[in-house]
Amino acid sequence: MTKRPFSLAGFATLFALSLPAPTLAEVDCSNKPHIRDRFSVSGPFVKQLDQPLEWKRCSEGTRWDSKKRRCYGEPLLISQDQAVLRFEDNKNGWRLPTIQELFSLLYSTCANKKELRTLFPDLRLPMFRESAHFWSTTQDEDLTRMYYYLDFKSYALDFHSQGYSLAVRAVRDTN
Repeated sequence: MTKRPFSLAGFATLFALSLPAPTLAEVDCSNKPHIRDRFSVSGPFVKQLDQPLEWKRCSEGTRWDSKKRRCYGEPLLISQDQAVLRFEDNKNGWRLPTIQELFSLLYSTCANKKELRTLFPDLRLPMFRESAHFWSTTQDEDLTRMYYYLDFKSYALDFHSQGYSLAVRAVRDTN
């Protein structure tokens, strides 16, 4: 089985692989199913078929343009605690994802940039030209107030202090 390599630091790879993800299906990147068999796209939303998850295709702060089928606006950069509070009273089930859930998007696409940009057109926005850091709810076990994020450009998995401002990708459970 040929796996597409991720540009993750050694500790980050070990961390991500050690996280519990019992429903994460193994994808053979040399013979992966068509994107339609792994994701279901419906306007501003994308369902991940190997996980019970639905994602907003546009990061928080941007909006879906149904005629042009793209995201427009400026992505919201907020602290991790502000990101959690943003979804606190959400009646539609949207929330900040765990690092395992964010990482599962890379895994399900074999880190294919074209597929990621098709699913999440906001990754084409000028703000995300160099990096696209997205917060998670996953806190580092040893360092308090440090939370993991994933860069959808370099595939780097890292952590930052809770007060640092990063982008937010909303997810909700489909069960």
